Amino acid sequence: MTVLPVLESPDFPSALKNLRKELQLSRTALADKVGLSTAAIQRYEATDNSHITPSPQAYERLVRALADQQVKSAPVPAARIRQLPAIMEAPPRAEQPPPPLPAILLTDATLEQLIARAKILGAKKVTIEF
Repeated sequence: MTVLPVLESPDFPSALKNLRKELQLSRTALADKVGLSTAAIQRYEATDNSHITPSPQAYERLVRALADQQVKSAPVPAARIRQLPAIMEAPPRAEQPPPPLPAILLTDATLEQLIARAKILGAKKVTIEF
């Protein structure tokens, strides 16, 4: 899917700007998606002396990011819209109860058992000092 004219095209700056705005992306958001600076996007879109042409690699990243964004923002076909309510009306799942804790005396437990027990109880970090 070609979303932008070729790099050498005099229409490239305005096409980039128009497509970015059509997709409701700020320069900063587009820059984040393609791994460039906001200033670079601004200079790619410029029609005055500050205009620069992106490298072939940057151009490819721009095309890929804008094409992905177009797909994400494309309208949902009517057939899929009719299917959505059935999916959305599915009953919510009940939360699973945590697994039962093994009955182990702390004095008899191994380090591995203590760490496993702490993880079951929701610990994100375990520090053991002797």
